[in-house]
Amino acid sequence: MRFGMKALAGAAAGVALVASLAGCASTPAATTPAETDGGTAPVAAEGTYASGDEGTLIFATLPDHEGADQDAQPIADWIAAITGKQVEFFEATDYSAVIQGLAADKIDIAQISGFTYYQSKNAGADISPIGAQITKDGAEPGYFSVALANPASSAKSLEDFAGQKVCFVNPESTSGFLVPNSQLLAAGVTIPEADQVFGEKHPATAALVAEGAQCQVGFAQDIDADPLIASGALVEIDRFQVPAAPIVLQNGLPQDVKDQLIAAIADSTQASLTDAGIELNDFLKESWFGFGAVDDAYYDTITAVCEQLPDVEACQA
Repeated sequence: MRFGMKALAGAAAGVALVASLAGCASTPAATTPAETDGGTAPVAAEGTYASGDEGTLIFATLPDHEGADQDAQPIADWIAAITGKQVEFFEATDYSAVIQGLAADKIDIAQISGFTYYQSKNAGADISPIGAQITKDGAEPGYFSVALANPASSAKSLEDFAGQKVCFVNPESTSGFLVPNSQLLAAGVTIPEADQVFGEKHPATAALVAEGAQCQVGFAQDIDADPLIASGALVEIDRFQVPAAPIVLQNGLPQDVKDQLIAAIADSTQASLTDAGIELNDFLKESWFGFGAVDDAYYDTITAVCEQLPDVEACQA
């Protein structure tokens, strides 16, 4: 995920989906709207909630960096303001937990990655994207996967990654694994499992390449790679555009709740939060400008990559 031109081609290795389901960290709502019948009796709108409680929404974000939930807290507060409901975070130790949580209807709304969206739908999740992340004013949704090298490395192109240990983020990362492997394959390079090193989070993966002990080449998203490139700790080999991280909702939510979320979130900006009285934290100020409206077809590039790779476990249902 990412909290941005080259076509995707090819992709790589698999991963088992493991469930890890829990919830915590409530964001209280200011009010809880209720429809009434004749102005007296509450009438529940048709639909379902992950919590089983129409006054509570479960929100998930990918644990792709330390403090991911804290960084997404203003988004959770915004969702509470939009809907008038409490918002609780779904605790996830890895991407697989979010995928399984969406597939099992344990999550109402989530900010995930493009590949995680694809995997969640393959796992049976009935979800739709509301919008995709925009990183700066005037930009279209999207970000970049950056191919990196340690300054001591002789690598000058992706072809030079052959025969080396390569640092990736994790097998379910769009910009840290799927897109890198598609581009490596297009360059005629396949990295065997024995030469794949996983940093698990984007900052840690970029740091591993900069340290140069476990790998001297690798990939990370631009927001984590660019500062190290600017400082001289890393060398940029290439970069590839990635479909932006979506915010998705369960299609089984009541229609009025979905309408509220879509109206407020699609084509939103930082001002959408501040106008609602939500204070932006440093993370959002630096890396999130808003969400641009997208639909399922926006992620067809990921589908196309996985269709070319019938033996890649992570791309399969």
